[in-house]
Amino acid sequence: MKKNYFLCGHNVSISAPFFPADSNYFRLFETEETISDLSVLCNICDELPEPDGVLSGNNESTSVYCKNNEIFRYSHMGTDSGAMTHYSNVDSAVSETFIVERNYNVLMDSRYMWTTIALAQLMLNKNVLFFHASFIEYNGNGIIFSAPCGTGKSTQAALWEKHRNARIINGDKAGISVKDGSVFANGVPFCGTSDICNNVTVPLKAIVLLEQAETNVITRLTGFDVVQRLMRNIYLDMLAPDEQRRCIDLLISIISQVPVYLLKCTPDEQAVKVLETIL
Repeated sequence: MKKNYFLCGHNVSISAPFFPADSNYFRLFETEETISDLSVLCNICDELPEPDGVLSGNNESTSVYCKNNEIFRYSHMGTDSGAMTHYSNVDSAVSETFIVERNYNVLMDSRYMWTTIALAQLMLNKNVLFFHASFIEYNGNGIIFSAPCGTGKSTQAALWEKHRNARIINGDKAGISVKDGSVFANGVPFCGTSDICNNVTVPLKAIVLLEQAETNVITRLTGFDVVQRLMRNIYLDMLAPDEQRRCIDLLISIISQVPVYLLKCTPDEQAVKVLETIL
């Protein structure tokens, strides 16, 4: 079975034995376009192929092996095997993912499919970054609120919806893409537990990093400090060779065109007013 999607300005095809029947937000991004910028082939197996190449890096959930420009990314489910995605670090137009049969239904549902197929890594080569963020559309432009869990990004998005009639596009994640010299905010087909997911792409007006405070103060961030702060909220583990450099280069391209602010804020309309004034 093959499904075609339009994600962050790119046509992505995913071929799999079947797609689990769940509340799959990927359906909102389906397209009839058959020519793909990225083709993903998924296979079911009893056991994952043995690692090929040299261990590049690992953490509690992922191990990455490299052989020349080939990447072999293993995703674990605790102590059990999960999936392995094989792709090129130079050209990610085609990738192949092997998924252990006993874990297939979980790894291919809407919560985990994007990590199972290493979509964040594949899209990096397409000049796309996935952020932990709440994304709103206001007056035809995108504003992204990014912060660690529990800081208030959903609260600030909801305040803009309530007091300025903004539309929340995604409550937990957003794609930022650079295409033809312009920067865009994109809805993505995964939204954590927010249950707010829309297929919308608009020019990106601002990235707003949040900190809780007793009064509202906003500052525009500059220099390499911006890159370091943004990298904390990007869905990349930097385990593959050259991944960090590509991420930094793309971030520099983004912040050269889009302002990044630090908003120390309260959970009320006054925070909206302070940000609105500087925008």
